[in-house]
Amino acid sequence: MNIQLRQAAKEQLDIIMDVYIRCKHDLDEKGLLQWNDEYPSRGYFKEEMSDGNLYVLMVDGEIAGSATLNEWQSPEWSDIPWKLGNEWMIHALFLDPLQQGNGLGTMFMKKCEELAGEKGYESIRLDAYSLNTGANSLYEKLGYEYRGSVYFTSKPEGHQEYRCYEKAVTF
Repeated sequence: MNIQLRQAAKEQLDIIMDVYIRCKHDLDEKGLLQWNDEYPSRGYFKEEMSDGNLYVLMVDGEIAGSATLNEWQSPEWSDIPWKLGNEWMIHALFLDPLQQGNGLGTMFMKKCEELAGEKGYESIRLDAYSLNTGANSLYEKLGYEYRGSVYFTSKPEGHQEYRCYEKAVTF
């Protein structure tokens, strides 16, 4: 299996959207209302792509997932007691439900960590919807440390808590 993390290209936007929509429907069916029509959206992906921040996980030449990797931090994160610096953030990470369950989530995260190290960052920060136990357990299994929770009032009532994690990038 050939697995690569690459910057997304404009001609990949429709496929990224198809994979994202499959992922969002899968989460919605499980009652995990972490994403809505505003975030992430086609416009969001297009903007992050033009800024060079949108990456795709390629598995045997096909898009299996996507993530935004950048230096932007949500204002809600400002009260989190972070312990590490020189950080890179992961946002809107998703993996095609058709590809889940075979270790690709772990590979995806390791590829993000490798890229962060190559770019000179010393840590990674991210948040995960508190009720998405699969995502939270993956991050914890990979050594991400829980630093506290934030609440996004833009999310539906009962779906506002997101757990913040960070990890040192080591090589």
